[in-house]
Amino acid sequence: MRKFVPVVAAGALLVGGLSAYGASEAMASEVIVSVDGQQSDVKTLAPTVGQVLAERGINVGEHDTVVPSQASKVSKGSEISVRYGRPITVTIDGKQTTMWTTATTVDEALGMFGIDSGATISTSRSATISREGISINVSSPRNVSVTVDGTTKTVTAIGTVADALRAAGVTLDTHDEVTPDLSTALSDDTAIAIVRVEIRTVSKTVAVPYTTTTQNDATLASGTKKVTTPGVNGTATETWQQTVRDGQLADEERVSSVITTAAQAQIMLVGTKATAAPTTAAPATGNSCGVSWYATGSRTANGETFNPDGLTAASKTLPFNTRVLVTNPSNGKSVTVRINDRGPYVTGRCLDLARGAFSQIASLGAGTITATWQVV
Repeated sequence: MRKFVPVVAAGALLVGGLSAYGASEAMASEVIVSVDGQQSDVKTLAPTVGQVLAERGINVGEHDTVVPSQASKVSKGSEISVRYGRPITVTIDGKQTTMWTTATTVDEALGMFGIDSGATISTSRSATISREGISINVSSPRNVSVTVDGTTKTVTAIGTVADALRAAGVTLDTHDEVTPDLSTALSDDTAIAIVRVEIRTVSKTVAVPYTTTTQNDATLASGTKKVTTPGVNGTATETWQQTVRDGQLADEERVSSVITTAAQAQIMLVGTKATAAPTTAAPATGNSCGVSWYATGSRTANGETFNPDGLTAASKTLPFNTRVLVTNPSNGKSVTVRINDRGPYVTGRCLDLARGAFSQIASLGAGTITATWQVV
């Protein structure tokens, strides 16, 4: 009897232990725990949601959500959902905002910020958001105006000025100017202006004025001048760089000049021979008018090579080769000229003397004098 009792007792303890374990198993609740959408079946004796999560080592922070609440009772078939909070930083057209969300994808999170499907974002909308969070740049459509080639049109674009020009179908050339800068972020009513700038290289043929060389000649009376070699203008080819803005010449700069035809210097003899005082001719009388002088042009109206220092003149009416005595009443000086040109075409003037002839009766600085004249 003494040996049997312990055996019975031991058996009783074993059966009792198994019965307690079976009772615990029978009392355990089967619940579903979902963490960020990942589900698992759990058997637990914990009476509340919070204790179930603690058993599973699931820590819940201030930005996380638990449904139902952690104080809720657990029963068979309960479903517990845990969503971890994630920081998401969104920069919309340069303005940055950070929020916490339990969304696990970018597309789901964008709805919190009121960002519609038409906006452009810096990452895929289907991208997963890790618990560390994510940063996203967002560009929303903007209505802007583009002025180019004389016309202005409105376009809808996202991003920068460069994006707006692409939307408008505008192609820029190398030197075109854009305001504001291409990298400027768009805002509503941004006004974009393009100035077409073209750099041209052009050639010009220009005259090279001849020079006059004077030589003293003792065989000519003092003060007498004689051209032995007429001067001839040369030519040069100039290269110019022009800046054209919207079709209008804005600036030009000469970058080179090459002589293509050399100018021929004019050689003039100046008399130095002393002579007896000339007999003063009777001054011209009867006709009075304005008399001027000129020194430009290469040929006269009758086809001669113009000599600015000769004793010639231009008249609107007198026949070619008519000789005319012109007198300056203010000093009594006279000169005889030959008509070989036409002019002057200024009211009140009847004669335009070559520079050399005018200088014999008046100072060139006077420009115009009132003189008398008569045909001789």
